[in-house]
Amino acid sequence: MASDPNDDIVKYIAERSLEAGQTWRWCREKITPGMAQAFFLQHVLRNRFYSAVLRPAWVSRCPDLAIVRKSINQMRQELVYDDEIKASHTKILWEFGRIVGLTDEQLDSSKAEPKVALFFTALEGLARERHWLVGWVATSIDEFIGGHIEGHNFHADRWKEDLGLSEEQVFFWRYHEKADLDHGGYDVWEPIKRHVTTDALREEIRDGLEVALEAHRNFFEGIALLGDRLDKQGVRIA
Repeated sequence: MASDPNDDIVKYIAERSLEAGQTWRWCREKITPGMAQAFFLQHVLRNRFYSAVLRPAWVSRCPDLAIVRKSINQMRQELVYDDEIKASHTKILWEFGRIVGLTDEQLDSSKAEPKVALFFTALEGLARERHWLVGWVATSIDEFIGGHIEGHNFHADRWKEDLGLSEEQVFFWRYHEKADLDHGGYDVWEPIKRHVTTDALREEIRDGLEVALEAHRNFFEGIALLGDRLDKQGVRIA
């Protein structure tokens, strides 16, 4: 059970998120060829939407320039260029999509599953209409959860074990095990404490978090349902 948000808002966000994340479909299920392809067919949409729409929506209203600069750099890494790997995260995302048997045409033409579309709609509402802190939390909790739940499918070893991939092939996941920890978590969210100055804002963050967590549940459920269909079609990884 998550701690009282009146004691430590960041601790509450983290604990409540981990509690909810334990229940999301796809995240803890066996990674089949269908489940692998389904994730990337939907994640290519998330990758673009987060950096081109959702994060700019709340960053444009954030008065904390340190958070603004860090968030803009994250968007740059995703869509343009990450200095450490000398490529954008989008580039290595597409490369891994090919590893799990998808073509560039499939990745380019992917459409959001209904539950994934609900996820995008809910998060856009939070990012545009709620306090900017709600938008920040809503667009960083899944990366935090993936890095802090043991056995989560965001870990490279799960892809090696379930699909028989090599260490070289799972570079996308191995790199993100480290990179995602810089996007959300106890230390990353520490500035929230100095910006939460009223009980009303504390309540808004708590309520927004619940909407965001339910939206994420739909996102991963949508991926799992698509994965079920693809597995029934007999998709294979080359």
